[in-house]
Formats: sequence, C-alpha cells, structure tokens
Amino acid sequence: MGEWTTAELREQGLNKDAIRRKVREGSLYRVHRGIYTDTWTPQAVARALAHGLSRIHFTGKTAQEIYLGRQLTFPLEAEGPRTLKGKCFRVSHSRLRATHKVNGLPVVQPLWAARKISRACRPLLEEHYQGKYGPDRLEEDRRRMRRIPKPLKETIRHAAIGADSPPERTLSRQLRAEGIYPKHNVLIAGYRFDLKIGKLLVEVDGWEYHKHSVAFQADRSKQNAAVAHGYTVLRFTADDIIHHLSQAVLLIKATLEVLKGGTPQLPTSATAPYWQWHQCV
Repeated sequence: MGEWTTAELREQGLNKDAIRRKVREGSLYRVHRGIYTDTWTPQAVARALAHGLSRIHFTGKTAQEIYLGRQLTFPLEAEGPRTLKGKCFRVSHSRLRATHKVNGLPVVQPLWAARKISRACRPLLEEHYQGKYGPDRLEEDRRRMRRIPKPLKETIRHAAIGADSPPERTLSRQLRAEGIYPKHNVLIAGYRFDLKIGKLLVEVDGWEYHKHSVAFQADRSKQNAAVAHGYTVLRFTADDIIHHLSQAVLLIKATLEVLKGGTPQLPTSATAPYWQWHQCV
C-alpha cells in the first residue's frame, strides 16, 4: 500500500496520461487534487491526505476513532490552514496548534478534537482521561482551552472521568443520568476509591485483581480507614453492575438518603440474601 503526490508519481516515470490510465483501471485512486493512493479504504485515504496535505490534523469523529483504535469511517474529518472538501473528507479552517501524532497520523489533541463532536465524544473523554491522573489532566486541558463550548461542558459533566474499568463507567453513567455526579479515583487516607458521592464511597471490585491475598488484605485495611474517617462504603462486584445495575443504583440512592437522616424503602439487594435474587448464583 502507498500514497503519493503527483510530483512523486512523475518521479517514478508516470506522466499525466499514465496516471489517468491507472485511475481508470482502478490500480490508483485520486483522493484530491494531486494526491493518490493505491487502496481505497478510510485508513489508506487518511494516510494519503496526511501525506499530501502536510499541515492538516484529524479531528472530531475521525480523531476519536484513531484514539480508540477503531476502524476509520468516511467521511474523514480534519482541520487545517484552509477549508477543503472532497468526496470522502472535509477539512475545516483552523489555526489550532494543540496537535500531535497517533500511530503515524496527525491528530488534534483529545479535548480539542472532542469540541467538534461535543455530543458524541464521551468514549474519547473517558478513555483519554481515565485513571487517577485523568481528572487533573482534564482540568489542565480545560485551562489551556479557556473557552469550553456549552455542549462539550455537558458531555464532560455526564462522562465518567477518571474511572478505571468498564463496570465503573457503566455505574457512573447511570448515576449521572439520574442526577448523581460521583467523583472518581478519589484519594482518602492514602487509598484510592472508585467513586465518591459526598460521604459515600463506592467500590467496584473485579475478580482478576481481588483474587490475590495481598489485594484482599489491602481492601480490608482500605475500607477500615475510610470508615474511621467518617465515610460509608458500598462494595459491588463487576457482576453486580453487569447483571443488576438497577439494584446497585437503588442501593446507592437509598444509602444516600440514610446518610441524610431519611428512612427510604430499601431495594431487594439490601433486604434479601444474595442467593435469592442474584443472577450469578
């Protein structure tokens, strides 16, 4: 596979007529004026555009696909010094300098790419800003961007920034959909907790990590320290979130009410032994 400019093809001995003949035969594809590729796929076209238009950077949905390691799809979206539009791509005018390369392709940095798809960028935000340093990195990028578009602010508000695992993200998204906005990877008494909602801490335990004795001991010490500092701790397994998400959310909401001094109706998960209701038993 390869990509070339007209000048490079002529250096190979192809004149204008030979180039046109190869295009008619289907052994060469014209991406844009003076830019060619020998394979017509979104990935090949992206490489050809980056090769022929050296000052463009992919943005929006294309950047999200690149960052997440997904198959690229048409139309490709990019930013550059001038507006261009082709059959399978569009380049919008931008003087943006928040750029770098990912897998050889020039890409706008995540938060700047996200502003182009503000309502559909949650996967990108959650992936790029995951982990204990994710929230701090997001805040740093927000300061650099200065003005955050309102739709992007709303998506950030509903994204599980800092969450480490898919079950954590699933739980966080559902809570946010119901007006509860947890913080992730919060440091308390030297320990990191998955979710923090006021004085309630929520842990989502995966089997792989917690099958080891050291992790088992660490979690007990961690929970004891949190309780000693005045927190209430709820623990869920990944199976709880996968198979009984609604029960987990109901229990969290009920516990928050209890912490406020209320007497809510408790969900089944808090009133019956797990073997009577849990799908995985």
